[in-house]
Amino acid sequence: MSGITGAMNTALSGLKLFEAEISTVSNNLANVTTPGYTAETVNSTTAVSTPGQPGNGVQAPQILRAASGFAAGLLRTANSASQAASNQASSLTAISNALTNNGNVQTSINQFFQDIGTLAASPASAAQRQTVLDDAQTVVGSFQSAAGVINGAVSGAGAVLQQSVTSANNLLGQLAVINKSLISAPNSPSLLDQQQAALNSLSSLISVNALPQANGSVIVTTGGTVLLDQSGAQTLQVNNSSPVPSLTAGNSNTQVSASAADGAIGASINTYQAGGAALQSLGTIAAIFANTVNTAQAQGLTPTGTQGGALFSVPAPSMTANAANAGSASITAQINNARALPIDGGPFLLSYSGGAWTATNQASGQSYTPTGTPPGFAGMTLAISGTPANGDKFILNPAPNAASGIAVSATTPNDIAAADPYAATPGVLQSSGAILNSNGGNVSAGVDTVSSTPASGAAVIPASYFGQNLQVNFTSATAYTVATTASPGTAITNGTLGSTGEVLAIAYPAGAASGQYWQLPINGTPAAGDTLTLTPGGSNSGSNATRMAAQWTAAGTTASGTMQQAVVGFGTSLGANAQAAQQLSTATAGQVTTATTNLQTVAGVSTDQQAVTLTNYQQAYQAAAQAISAAHTMFESLLTAV
Repeated sequence: MSGITGAMNTALSGLKLFEAEISTVSNNLANVTTPGYTAETVNSTTAVSTPGQPGNGVQAPQILRAASGFAAGLLRTANSASQAASNQASSLTAISNALTNNGNVQTSINQFFQDIGTLAASPASAAQRQTVLDDAQTVVGSFQSAAGVINGAVSGAGAVLQQSVTSANNLLGQLAVINKSLISAPNSPSLLDQQQAALNSLSSLISVNALPQANGSVIVTTGGTVLLDQSGAQTLQVNNSSPVPSLTAGNSNTQVSASAADGAIGASINTYQAGGAALQSLGTIAAIFANTVNTAQAQGLTPTGTQGGALFSVPAPSMTANAANAGSASITAQINNARALPIDGGPFLLSYSGGAWTATNQASGQSYTPTGTPPGFAGMTLAISGTPANGDKFILNPAPNAASGIAVSATTPNDIAAADPYAATPGVLQSSGAILNSNGGNVSAGVDTVSSTPASGAAVIPASYFGQNLQVNFTSATAYTVATTASPGTAITNGTLGSTGEVLAIAYPAGAASGQYWQLPINGTPAAGDTLTLTPGGSNSGSNATRMAAQWTAAGTTASGTMQQAVVGFGTSLGANAQAAQQLSTATAGQVTTATTNLQTVAGVSTDQQAVTLTNYQQAYQAAAQAISAAHTMFESLLTAV
């Protein structure tokens, strides 16, 4: 009897084993597509038997997971990089398209200067003046539209950042609950599967490193900061106290490092940085464009004979004092030479130490030493009042929101200053306004220019005489004086006409063109008593429009070359960044595929393999059942025989 009972018990243990194996295969097949699920197997060991007695079958089956911590870690790393690259490809492409798909800044500026060139050829055309004014509004619209798109990308990154942090906190909370559950159910396969799914989801938000413990629980870190341990999860927060948000953890607000490759959170912070830099450069270009055009406007006259006013307006440079400043210094700044302003536009950090100021471009790291009276650097001058203390700091933004704040200041087509300050005509100005030419010799004027420094040997006429009718009186074939037509006998300046001619340099008055000189070369073979009269340019003069149109392609218009090169280069740079992000997104997506395949090879469920295994288990189950049936028949036969 004991032999038959032992045989039945042995067969029954096998039956239970194979039943567990069949159930495990069924569970595997049911969870083929379940995130985080790891294929399970049944581990069986021989039951301990009494020496000299037949075997006792197998011990109770143990469910094992086909896990690979190494492969799972590689997948999490790939997830972080891929999600970050995908988000950046989308945001950087939107930022790049801002310059081409929203009014096209380059095209609108090009058209503006092209139509000014057309106006130069037809300065009396009211229709062409209106076209230029319409172009100015189009340029403003393209800048504002581009700024709006970039601001939208930055705002979108902020929303994604906040959502991602909320999701990360939820996942950390789930992992904390799983850790506690594993204390009472160590290495529970279902709990470990939930843990794996949560870690995979978390890795798409931020890079994580999972350190497994003996009972299956994990310690989760990122960039050296512990996010989860046995005591629970740290809460992540977004710190918006600076222009670019940062990430902190826990009640102590520990700074969390999140690079551009650290999932959706790192990508969002990087988009803030990239978008902020793009807005700064776009604003600087808008400020350079506006200041350049306004300066050219001030160099010429409108059809009514008045000096040209500003055609565009942009926000003035801003200055923010550090809250920790101990001195009483107050500083304001203005752009006085847009050509020298770096295209990236800072902002600049002004620091006072050892009795001197230094300025550092926070975008490029380039350092400047303000010089002169008033002190200036990078195309800007500073107005400093009060007394600074060592260590005082200020942030100077030369073009705060200039791309979104640029506007057209001119109100009518006649506000466009197409005319030169003066037209030179041989002869004497009559009371009727006509010029009577009774010269005995020959004197003529060359092509005018504008310069910040008078030509060597030039006859300089002070700014106080700008706009008045002037008269060049030759007292001999070479000697001359310059006076107003109202007081021809009172010389303002004098000079000598050499064999290569002479240059008249008239200083511009205070305003956008202050510090520059309108220069006119004169030459010829005059006779004593000859006169050359300079009268303000009229509605038929387009020379200043010609000079203004040339600013688009003139060398040295910006710190990086021509204005056209600056605009094209900026757009090309944004496009290159977007293309690189798209390529990285494709590459990292491939890495996720590879990492997933590698993990599936180790821990995934193969339906073909499970089908073969199920068939084997079913046959073994049937064999164990037959053994029990045979033992039962033998037992029944013995009972009948008795």
